[in-house]
Amino acid sequence: MSGSAFPSKVTQVDLGTDASPQRFPMGYEVTLPATKGGAGGVDNNAGPQTWIYVHASVALAAGEVCSHVATPTTYSVRLIPINTHAGSVVGVAQHAIALGSYGFIQKRGKAAVKADAGGVTVNLGLIAGDVAGTADAAAAVTSACFGIACATGASANVECFIDCRA
Repeated sequence: MSGSAFPSKVTQVDLGTDASPQRFPMGYEVTLPATKGGAGGVDNNAGPQTWIYVHASVALAAGEVCSHVATPTTYSVRLIPINTHAGSVVGVAQHAIALGSYGFIQKRGKAAVKADAGGVTVNLGLIAGDVAGTADAAAAVTSACFGIACATGASANVECFIDCRA
């Protein structure tokens, strides 16, 4: 699966408590450059990764697909509801973020994405799945997608290239 390491001065998760408050503005982005030597946890020759700092309105697990909360005014995210338009995807969690906490989710690059029971298929686009927080394979080439599957898999995290623009 894709690397998820950050530069040493940027942590991935901040607890939403008085002891560890929000440390970056929501929507803050960090881009890890492409590498051919595996530096910084980015896979060799897989291109750059872009991460976005968000507030988790629900507990998030690695691979879960995230969208804005129901009435978005900030970068507070939830699991993407079933069969929702792919244009609403903010990013994909690459590690656990507790309810009410802040952290970085990946929005571009090679990432692990949780497939629903129907699964994703190599070289097909990604759309919101039949279970909240999951992805499914796009049935039509005209479907709006938030990425493409690099492998085939179901009910598990699958390696994909994502490009989330919400």
